[in-house]
Amino acid sequence: MLAVGQAHTRLRNRIAPRRLRLAVQAAVQRLFAFTHRDQAAGALWSCREQVWLGRSTFVSWAMHEAAIDLPWLVANSAGAPHSDKELQTAVQDELISLWKEPLVSLPSMSTPGWLPLP
Repeated sequence: MLAVGQAHTRLRNRIAPRRLRLAVQAAVQRLFAFTHRDQAAGALWSCREQVWLGRSTFVSWAMHEAAIDLPWLVANSAGAPHSDKELQTAVQDELISLWKEPLVSLPSMSTPGWLPLP
């Protein structure tokens, strides 16, 4: 099994030729593997993390968790901004934009007693 760093490097290299939006989308699918939604709570079930995530926790984890570090993963994607600040802003904007689609398209799942992280 590959170490996390090696797996991230392989993912980074695989998504590098894609435009920023598609690179962010591919990384989110791989790292979070959202499978279900809870429309009422505004949460998505992450099969990979085994937790319900609200939008703010999702964005925070994607942007700041060392084991995820989405800005680093997509920094070499086609059309990605070169400055760190612009890249951070662009990735965060893409994450927020991408959040809306699964809340409509994924199948609904209700797990009583499991409160989503905000």
